[in-house]
Amino acid sequence: MTQNMISDVVIVGGGIIGLSLARELALKKLNVTVLERGQIGQEASLAGAGILAPRAEMEGAGPLAQLLLASRKIYPEFVKQVSSRSGLSVDFSISGLLSVALNHEQQAELDRKKQQQTELGLVVQSLSREETLRIEGSLNPEILSALYFPEEGYVDNRELVDAVRLACSQLAVRLVPECAVLEVKTEQSKVCGLKTNSGFMASERVVIAAGSWSGQIPTGLPYALPVKPARGQMVAVKMAEPRLRHVVYGSQGYLVPRKDGRVLLGSTVEWVGYDKRVTLEALQQITASAVSLAPALRSSTFIECWAGLRPFCEGGLPVLGPTEIDGLYFATGHFRNGLLLAPITAKLMSDVIVAGNIPKILEPFLPIRFQ
Repeated sequence: MTQNMISDVVIVGGGIIGLSLARELALKKLNVTVLERGQIGQEASLAGAGILAPRAEMEGAGPLAQLLLASRKIYPEFVKQVSSRSGLSVDFSISGLLSVALNHEQQAELDRKKQQQTELGLVVQSLSREETLRIEGSLNPEILSALYFPEEGYVDNRELVDAVRLACSQLAVRLVPECAVLEVKTEQSKVCGLKTNSGFMASERVVIAAGSWSGQIPTGLPYALPVKPARGQMVAVKMAEPRLRHVVYGSQGYLVPRKDGRVLLGSTVEWVGYDKRVTLEALQQITASAVSLAPALRSSTFIECWAGLRPFCEGGLPVLGPTEIDGLYFATGHFRNGLLLAPITAKLMSDVIVAGNIPKILEPFLPIRFQ
């Protein structure tokens, strides 16, 4: 890589956040390069289950809830555009989500969630045992009840990452794998480029979207970003008929269907640094939780298991927006919501980078909070 390779914007990190932003900027006719320390789209974006469930995950009416709901609203159009540009079909389904209670303690938790969301003016549907089993017959016949969220669903994250990557290539985004960024270079509090393992790269605008590794890149800021990895382990099985039709949440785990009959079982949240091993203890925990939700899974066929590292930021909110250094931006720390937040992150961040306006919805996420 040579000094004269100049881009309007360089994005550090080739996951779903970096790729979605690159696509959005390229649509605005900017010359964009994406640098990835490993292979493009092979970290957290590949390891997730692709759940699109702002309501099921929501804890009150905070800024994150607002961002999640805004992103879900534009998701169908995002998938449609990406599929159309790339020519790849993406398994995307507003299948609905069932959050189920297997005991009285879990029932109390569902009641609390329902009350909380009703107070926010959101409609929540409670289902009895019989009503739940009528719409999802493979669930445990001993469940007490469920909350039903008809607007939640899933996307096949691997298919989506492939489609966004291809869309970027077709928009002339330069995708550079195996390129580790060693340092952001600045002159008089302005970005001038990046020092990488293959030389210097000139650019006046740099976006750090490197997931769990975002805090490790020296930027010239007086603080390091408090982002750390949270390991999540997953299992995929093939289910015999009848197939699972909804995303299902239990208190200890979840089930996510795919249209080809696979079911993804997840997941753990483990603070073990950058260790991506799969452990027997976690697999036991995940499969036990899955079978308690849907006993029919006992006879399903094991396909694979894997682990990924989700980027968790101190305080629980992503880091989005410009910094005190002119031309340096962050788009990271999305934790369990990277796939869901990709379209809104790309939209808001591209506006910030191109036009310099910071919309009100972005204010709670600005990096300046770590000063």
